[in-house]
This record gives sequence, C-alpha cells and structure tokens, in this order.
Amino acid sequence: MTKMIIIFGLGLLIFGGSDVAANPVRTKAIPMHPNFLNGTESLPAVAPYYPGTPHAICIADTIGYTQYEYQTNGSTGRRMVIDSQGGMHFAWMWSDQYGVTRNVSYNCFGSDLPSPWPGEGEGVAYRAGSGYCQIGSSEGDRTVIAYHNLSSGSESLYVARDVFQCQGTFYTGHPSSRMGNNRTGWPYITVDHQNRIQLVATTTTTNLSYSYMPIGYTRSNNGGSTWTAMVPVDTGETISAIVVSSKVSDKVAIIYCHPFANDTTGGRSDVYYIQSTDGITWNWTTGKVNVTNYHLNNDSLYAWSEVSAVYDYNDNLHIVWPAQFVSDTINHPPYFYYGRAHIYHWASNTNIISSFAKFDTVWPQEGCDMGAGNFAFTRISCAVDPFPSQHVWVAYTSWDSTDCSAGGFANGDIYLQESVDDGLTWEPKLNLTDSQSPGCEPGYCDSDNWSSLAEYSYNDDLHLIYINDKDAGAVVQTEGFTTDNPVLHLAYNFPFGVSQDIQQPRDFSLAQNYPNPFNARTNIDFELTKGSMVKLSVYDITGARVSTLVNGKLDAGKHQVNWDANGVASGVYFYTLRTNDTEVTKKMTLLK
Repeated sequence: MTKMIIIFGLGLLIFGGSDVAANPVRTKAIPMHPNFLNGTESLPAVAPYYPGTPHAICIADTIGYTQYEYQTNGSTGRRMVIDSQGGMHFAWMWSDQYGVTRNVSYNCFGSDLPSPWPGEGEGVAYRAGSGYCQIGSSEGDRTVIAYHNLSSGSESLYVARDVFQCQGTFYTGHPSSRMGNNRTGWPYITVDHQNRIQLVATTTTTNLSYSYMPIGYTRSNNGGSTWTAMVPVDTGETISAIVVSSKVSDKVAIIYCHPFANDTTGGRSDVYYIQSTDGITWNWTTGKVNVTNYHLNNDSLYAWSEVSAVYDYNDNLHIVWPAQFVSDTINHPPYFYYGRAHIYHWASNTNIISSFAKFDTVWPQEGCDMGAGNFAFTRISCAVDPFPSQHVWVAYTSWDSTDCSAGGFANGDIYLQESVDDGLTWEPKLNLTDSQSPGCEPGYCDSDNWSSLAEYSYNDDLHLIYINDKDAGAVVQTEGFTTDNPVLHLAYNFPFGVSQDIQQPRDFSLAQNYPNPFNARTNIDFELTKGSMVKLSVYDITGARVSTLVNGKLDAGKHQVNWDANGVASGVYFYTLRTNDTEVTKKMTLLK
C-alpha cells in the first residue's frame, strides 16, 4: 500500500473550559472507561418519565418524537435520504413509552411533497421491539428501510420497501440473518447504481471480553424479495461496519473498525475497507485495505467504534472516523482517556489522511459525563456535493464542559466542517445547533446528538436528521431520565455552493450559459489560456451525468458549445468544465 502522509489542519476545537460550571446541581463521577457498545441494553418495564416541554429549539423542522434518543450503538449511518425528485425521507427508532414500546418510524416531505404525517411519522415495522434502523432510496424514489428485531424468533433482520414514493405502505423482506449459530443485527444498507440492496450486519455476540464479533454481508438483486446467503466479511469489536455505493458506477464498499491482531486489551482498531467494482464480486481474502495501519505506527490514538463514508461524483471513496487516546497502563485496561481525540479524513484519490478536529486537553473527571461510548467527538457523518467537485462536509456531536445537565451529563451540540479540496484542508468548525442549557432538569435540556447527514447536498443545502434530547445522557444505557425528544430535520445553506460567486481559475474562464432559462437549446462559452485536455459535462440535480459535450484536447482561445436538450425533462441542471488541474460548475434552468 502506498505510504500515507498525515496532515494536521488548524481546526483546533476549543471547549468551554477545563473546569465544569460552578456549583452544578448534581455531580456524577465519570467511570474509568465507558461501557462497550455491544448492543446490550437495560429495558426497564417502566422508566422514570418526564413529559416534553414546548420550548424545544425552533431552528429545524420537527418530523416526529421519540423516547429513544439513543439511535445507534456505533456508526451513525444514514437515517435520512433525498430521492431524485428532492423528496426527503427519514427513519428513526421510536417509542412513546420507553421499555414497553419500540418500533421504527418513517416520515417524508419535499417542496412539492407535503408530509402525510406532519410532525409525527408513520410506523414501519410490524413486530414490536424493532429498532436500530437505516434508510436508502430505490428506483421510483421508493424508500428502503433496514432494521433489526432481536426478540425471540428465528428472524432478526428486516428490510422494508415502500410501494410508492412517500406512501408509507411497506413490503417487508427478511435478509439472511445467521452466520453459524449467531444471529446478526444492526443492519446498514445502501441501494447501489443497479438498484441492488447491499447490507452488512454484526453478530449478536454479547461477551466482549476483547473478543471479536463477526461482520456479515448479504445482497438482494430484486428489491428485497430474495437475498444471497450471509457471508463473513471480517471481525470487529464494536458495531461499526457500514456499506456505501457510488452514484456514477457500480462500486460498493464496506468500511469498518477492525481490532489489532492478538490485541488482548481491547479498544485498539484500524479502519479497513473492502471494495467491489461491480457490486457483486468481492475478494474477501486479499481485497481488504487497512487505511490507518495504527498497529504499525505505535500510535496512542486509535479508531474504535465509528466510521462514516461516501462516494463523491468523481467516483472517489471518502472515509471519516474519530480516533481516541487509549492506554493500558492506567487503571484497568483499556483506559479510554476523557480527553485526547481527533477526527480524520481519507480519500481514495489522494491516499492522504488529514486531521481537521482536535481535542488535546483533559476532560473534567467528575460532574459532566459525556455518556457511554462517547468521546470528545461522536456520531460522525459525512456528505459531498451532488456533482463533480472536491467539497466534503462532516457533521459530528461535540461537548462543552460548562454545559451540563442537572444529572451530570454533557449537553451536545452538532458541529459542521467543510473541505473544498478533497479533505486536504478544512474550514473552521461551525456550531449548527448552538443550544446550551447548563444545569437543566429533565424535560428542559437541549442536548443535540445522533445526527445523520443526507449523503449529498440538495439545492445548495445540507440536510440532516438529529435528536434534541430533553435530558442529556442515553437512557438506553441507564443515563438520565426518559423524556419526549423531538426528531428534527435541519437544512443548512452552505456558503460555498454553486450558486455563489466562485473565483475563476487562471487557465480558463467559463461563462454563464445563454439564454438562461432556455427552451431546448442553449450556448455555453468558455476560454482557455493554454491548450489543454477539456471535459464539459451536464448533470441533473441528482448528480447523474446527462450529456458529455466536450471530451478531448482543445487549443487556447475562445470556444462555444451548443447543448440540445430536446430529449431532456424541464428542471435545474449543472454544467461542469474540467481541465487537467481545475474545474468549475455553474447552474442552468431548462423550461419547456
């Protein structure tokens, strides 16, 4: 494997201080290491309950509620997807009586698609106790939702497919769920370029004395009616394995955290991926790529339980993960230090790892627990532009040690960072939710967590789903009290979208098409300062290539290309001019 270069960005995260807020209402000693996230849960018959309050933050759309603020055990995955018509689809784990009811909820809406269930959602699963869901979109803009149910019975994995766009009437199939004697759960899915449903899941082994949990893979080639046999991919120590697919080719990749060989202390993992170029053929033996190679570098920061990934429209794979400090020399091994943590990005086209978020100080040792399985950064989710560019965004939850609940748990905020050069350099962090509530009692907190970005921006907006927890901490891990928590959708208009003025590169200029808007035909002018290989392409709003107008070497000077769009539907399109070194994208509107 090519040697990687580590680049440390300037995005140092500044927390609220090294000391907790003065005189907190309650204090709680932080455990010397957080609980392993192995899916085991305490489910009381009736949990202490505090009703919701009307002062919930108003910067986002409420799409539903849940008493299960805890949505994932490891990687956050995708709980929101945008279809080809701009319809927005959401899935989350729902309960209105924690410990008694649990199910999967679904909601959807769009600019021309009002929600049939505003502010509430619709049930998906037909078996009580279902949860830990993930979402995708298949042909006809029909939603696909995967989830598990580990109660008694032979089946544990479920994949539900809507009969029409935003109909809420789901046909449910049953993927292969067993590897040997172990059932699998915590499914992650993607719908690939050929509308195949690709799925990975982790075994339900609960004895995690630094043992390994097998990861399995299965696929449906017919919309979920039948599935291939579950086959082993590799092993992990946590529920981290995800699967993603390209929108411009048949590539599919499985990404996961894999523990060091013969590691008896636990908590030390490398980030691996394995890729299929056709979505069918996999090399399970020699096709695995170790991105980090921490085990060779004798580092003190390691991956553990989370990864996020996406393919951009140049067909490059992007992987993002948090890494934490781990030591087996302090107290009972492993010791997860409540402090040092970084977020890293890697892209297949550069093979460079960059660090863009850092926390290198000490978190307070009592009074403000981040919660089970949480570190300085958690619930990492990445997205890219829906047309060929170098824009990458990462959303994550982070904490402020002066913003703690009365119960002694940190209130989260959701942050966003952006790169415009395939992750080589990064813009400073932006607090998307900014909802401090220090000293809050149950029912009155604003703790934002469990965010999940849509894979691609839409109409110059990033879109994400998250939980506004009304009492910080995860009740599913016996932290905090049960509350009614809003499930929120947030649209953020990013400042570097294609509608903004972009400085032209020095080796060429690209003019706005004319006429614009246009009916059937339009002209695109550009000028080259030197001879160059040139590619001029047109894309629709989903990022699918509609036409390639130029693909070859052109001399320096002015050039004009005419696009005949007679066979194309009305709508917004993007045209991208790319040379050897640079590219520029502009927007145009076809009206018939």
